[in-house]
Amino acid sequence: MNKAKKLLLSILIASLIIFTACAQGTNDTEVTPPVEEEIDAPETENEADEQDTVEEQADEQAQEEKDTSEESPEIVAENEAFKIFQPAPNTEVKDRIVVKGLARVYEGTVLYEFEDGHYILDEGFTTATAGAPEWGEFEIIIEFDELSNNSGSIILFEESAEDGSRVNELIIPVTVADRN
Repeated sequence: MNKAKKLLLSILIASLIIFTACAQGTNDTEVTPPVEEEIDAPETENEADEQDTVEEQADEQAQEEKDTSEESPEIVAENEAFKIFQPAPNTEVKDRIVVKGLARVYEGTVLYEFEDGHYILDEGFTTATAGAPEWGEFEIIIEFDELSNNSGSIILFEESAEDGSRVNELIIPVTVADRN
């Protein structure tokens, strides 16, 4: 038994030495703060002036692009859900109508009909680039052959989620040119 006690005591001492050495190793590590990146400053006054000029030109170009992109077409018809850029009411059309505008409708779904007072000649839907409450761009191309008279109406609307009825209906009258 004496031999077993000596062996157990030797293992215990060795374990303590190893544990102590490992614990001391973790306390000796140094934490170094992160190195901040230095910004190259211009060395001479000429370099500083050139850098300012380049930055000013970039700012001016960005402002011009912003001004150009913000120039929106004239709104020719609108209600709370639609802002139409074309066609203007009573525009003369032949056999094709392009409707462009913005819509603020549920899930961006723009429904439309084109009728001549007697018949629905075209109907369908398109999806605007954004749904309500944002304004999204949309475009509809309506093509037709014959009309019973020389006038027609583009009717834009959305369906009520509550009962499926038409809401926010916008009617744009157009005149159909004689195609003879």
